[in-house]
Amino acid sequence: MEIKNTTNKLARMRTINEALSLIKKQDPETAVTYNFIRKLLDGDKVRHFRSGSRYILNFDDLLYELNMN
Repeated sequence: MEIKNTTNKLARMRTINEALSLIKKQDPETAVTYNFIRKLLDGDKVRHFRSGSRYILNFDDLLYELNMN
């Protein structure tokens, strides 16, 4: 049995606040808010899961969704 060496890119998983902080570092005058990101998650636009009361989201999916709109 041969094992192939594949390199998978690790997903950048962040909380909503961490993602918002990273976005604000790139664009201090952004109009993106915590509630806007929550609505994207509730609409299943961005892959995510809940850990207790926290939302953990795929940051790359969030950036993709923001760039598409």
